[in-house]
Amino acid sequence: MAKEQIQFWSKVAEKYDRVVDLQIGSKTRSLVRERLRKEGQLGNVAEFGCGTGYYTQVLVEKANSVIATDLSPGMLDVAKQRIIPANPKFQREDCQSTSLPAATFDTAFISLVLHFTEPERTLTEMRRIIKPGGTLIIANLDFHALRGIDRLRSTIRILYHGATGYRLKPPKRFITKMLTEKQLCELLSRSGFKVLSSETIKDPSRSSNIPVEYIKAMKI
Repeated sequence: MAKEQIQFWSKVAEKYDRVVDLQIGSKTRSLVRERLRKEGQLGNVAEFGCGTGYYTQVLVEKANSVIATDLSPGMLDVAKQRIIPANPKFQREDCQSTSLPAATFDTAFISLVLHFTEPERTLTEMRRIIKPGGTLIIANLDFHALRGIDRLRSTIRILYHGATGYRLKPPKRFITKMLTEKQLCELLSRSGFKVLSSETIKDPSRSSNIPVEYIKAMKI
């Protein structure tokens, strides 16, 4: 990923949690976290785009071991302060091309990150590091599920809170590709995964809040 993205996320790390909840829906991430908490044991886990560690603590509770990764050193610094236990291990990684060994992890988890990457590259890398029969869990921001005035309101809210909350211009090509649920499921199938389930999670307080698709897929 571009150097500009690394710098941007490090600079806004302390503000990220507040701003993203204003942008997508104040309860959206907490609903995703509660869904994740319902999972059974996840074995050895790799988390990508761990950010401030918002989901990391739940993964620690469900896993034998966790490697929590992010592209941004600033995000990792915030996450390390938030998560007290010695487990997980934090390290810097680009989810499109990691230093992690092949066929090592029972589960990979990636939330609200895929649209900042080249999704094909990211899914290829996820498949490489997951064991045969292992699980990939993706929380995908599905902006295209919104229609008409709801899409317009959501766009305005994202731009407004991004500008006033971060006070920093995002890099060029900041969002590479936003996928619908159908597009992501088709891409998973082409990338060597079998989609096991897909659930829509949305903060109901506003019709313009952005839904998240919680998708589980198995490496075949």
